[in-house]
Amino acid sequence: MKNTESKNFLLYAIAVLLCFPQAIKAREFSLRQGFSYDYPKNYDDWEDSFLSGNGKMGIMVFGNPLDETVVFNDRGFNLAKKRDRSFAEVPKPVLDSIRQFCVDGEFVKANKLAVESAQWKNGGEGNRHPGFLMKIEIPQNGKIKDYKRICNFRTGEIIVSWTDNRGKWERRSFVSRKDNVAVQYLTAPSKARISCSIRLDIDPKMNFPRNMLFTKESAVDYLAMRVKYDKERGGAGYEGVTRVLVSGGEVILNGDVLNISDAKSVLLLTRTQKYYENSEEYWAKGEIQKQLSNLFPDYQKLLGRHTAEHGTIYDRVKLDLNAPDKDRSLSNEKLLEIQQQSDYPVMALWERIFDAGRYYFLSSSSELTPPDLLGIWTGDCQAGWGGFYHLDANLNLQVSSGNIAAMPEAMEGYFKINEAWRDDFRLNARNLLGCRGLLACGNTPGQQSGLMAGINDYYPYQYATGEEPWLLYPFWEYFLVTGDTDFLEKRLYPMLKELGHFYEDFLTHVDANGRYIFAGSVSPENQPSNLKVSLLNNSNFDISGAKFALSALLESCRILGKKEGVEIWSGILEKLPPYLINSDGALQEWSWPGLKDNYQHRHSSQLMMIWPYREITPENDKRLFDAAVRTFELKDRFEARQGHDLLHRALIAAGLKNGKALEDKLLSLTRNGFYYSTLASSHNEKHAIFCTDVCNSLPSIILEMLVSSMPEQLELLPALPPSLSKGSVSGIRGRNRVIVENLDWDMARRQIRCVLRSDIDQTLTLIVRDGIASISTKAYTEPSSLENIARKVHLKKGVKTALVVHVANK
Repeated sequence: MKNTESKNFLLYAIAVLLCFPQAIKAREFSLRQGFSYDYPKNYDDWEDSFLSGNGKMGIMVFGNPLDETVVFNDRGFNLAKKRDRSFAEVPKPVLDSIRQFCVDGEFVKANKLAVESAQWKNGGEGNRHPGFLMKIEIPQNGKIKDYKRICNFRTGEIIVSWTDNRGKWERRSFVSRKDNVAVQYLTAPSKARISCSIRLDIDPKMNFPRNMLFTKESAVDYLAMRVKYDKERGGAGYEGVTRVLVSGGEVILNGDVLNISDAKSVLLLTRTQKYYENSEEYWAKGEIQKQLSNLFPDYQKLLGRHTAEHGTIYDRVKLDLNAPDKDRSLSNEKLLEIQQQSDYPVMALWERIFDAGRYYFLSSSSELTPPDLLGIWTGDCQAGWGGFYHLDANLNLQVSSGNIAAMPEAMEGYFKINEAWRDDFRLNARNLLGCRGLLACGNTPGQQSGLMAGINDYYPYQYATGEEPWLLYPFWEYFLVTGDTDFLEKRLYPMLKELGHFYEDFLTHVDANGRYIFAGSVSPENQPSNLKVSLLNNSNFDISGAKFALSALLESCRILGKKEGVEIWSGILEKLPPYLINSDGALQEWSWPGLKDNYQHRHSSQLMMIWPYREITPENDKRLFDAAVRTFELKDRFEARQGHDLLHRALIAAGLKNGKALEDKLLSLTRNGFYYSTLASSHNEKHAIFCTDVCNSLPSIILEMLVSSMPEQLELLPALPPSLSKGSVSGIRGRNRVIVENLDWDMARRQIRCVLRSDIDQTLTLIVRDGIASISTKAYTEPSSLENIARKVHLKKGVKTALVVHVANK
């Protein structure tokens, strides 16, 4: 039908296309900075330092005015290995016995044999660790006043300012995405010159192993920290070099300390590097000094080069939750304090944690690597869980916004690291399960190894076969967002094809109904309530992963015109076990009789088919969708106290169209001490264990509650919390090659306005769950088989299509 409300449409289109960007820009200063009026007083507070990074390097700025501490991090800073992880090549008769034990329900025997036969031994790189610190000390002269520290999310710049008897002081720092250098700039106060001392050092509270050797190399224009791991680590080591440029004044080297007096400004340029062998030979070459000498020593020019990349990426998506301007002017600490005392969202805080999440995700991602458990930052060698990449939820959640929030530059590191693990994943599959294809490793310190981790009685990792499909889902999502068939053919299809071969070899037994049995199956870190054993049959985690992988593989074959293997893989997909509904009316976590669910658990692996795979929706399988709703209700009776638990539950709530439950999860994250004053985050409530799961994953929750997308389908406000009645967002990428250039809603007026742009000609099913009373648009629309909740909208390639949706009254 053609819409006749042309006058209203034209007025709206003018408002959207002309005014919307200005509305976002008007609050840029207040929202795009996290700022604080307090600073860590001692080294135990490193978690509350402000953070900057480029995915390769990271700095942690404490912000103490006269006794500054800056900790330097590098993606390569993991304790060097003595030997690789290792495991046996499990003989085929043993593998056959393990599978038969599982088929026969002899799970204790299967678990024991699987662990013993693997003969797994720990090895590889160890914990993430900081590199070193820089101390900048300034003599006291009067009382410190007007203190503020700011992190400008748009530029990545950390600014520390205060006043004393010498006037107003300011220190600025950032890590350049363009030039891969940490830049610090100290300027003289308004009534005096700079006098300070600078040194590179370590602190006992960094907990370095005793056998590491630290050597300082100092000159009036360069400071260097050179570090060797113990002699059993093959000469591995690292270094950090700082180029010192002083304008005016005098510089005197006293041992390893630079004493600067009467200077106008001080510019510090630092670069770090890890060497996996022969570190002394690299030091002797002085390569970092040469590299730093080639950088143009101008703070503003270096900042401009960095911002041109960082700011461009960051600016692609913007959120406005209609927060009062007076709240946007408040510090992070004050907003967190208000939220802790309120049962309703503090909009300015929710806007700011969205922006902080985009900032921290981008700052801990490079073109080679994604964030690990720590993003890229730590002040301590004793990081929780080693600071590793964990592949059964944590990394998966941290990158979950990268595609839909328009950060392909950050996602490239995720793609690259998965490709780097590929050979080791093949070895895992071949030696531990006797299969071709790919088997993910559970966890790993970094790029250097994808060998299987942590095989033990509680968690026989080698049978968590659903990990690799989840790792490949963002590849598929990237293709859905971009339509990049070159990426599909050269990067994703080959790995999906290997997974197809894996399932050909792994699925060897069928049940009485002719359905394949995942004979040896794990649901991450959970066990049935009536059987304390981990190796079982048919976990939803593994089944849903296989369904996704095989479906994506077959669709890739169709798109690319591939015929090899299609008949075999189609047959496997058709014979995968169905999801079961238990006596509670919920989806059973293991689709196998006699295994009782354990809802009180931090993982939500039984609901992977809701998020991320979107396999089950209210439209395509109401029975299973209702069972998923019931599962969620039963899990939600138990309080979540770990960040990844709340994050995954919130994303599942978005998939279940449950805005109230999603709001509850976000309130838990913002009220219960998951956020530090810098809006970085902890793994557990009450600031227990620094971890970037929460801050990096938060944007995906916000975006999924506002826009849900699948090929040929777009749902607006699928899980909008009741309290977020008005707001706007721009730049969301749909999994259907549609960009939501802007979306604003006013539920008091029952009105949604949006502008869509499609990369292709297509007919899109537009859904509003509350019902559509009418749509105003110039595009051709027609009724949908989904009746009043949807319309079909015809989009033309490259054309901006504005719509006003009048939402039905409840």
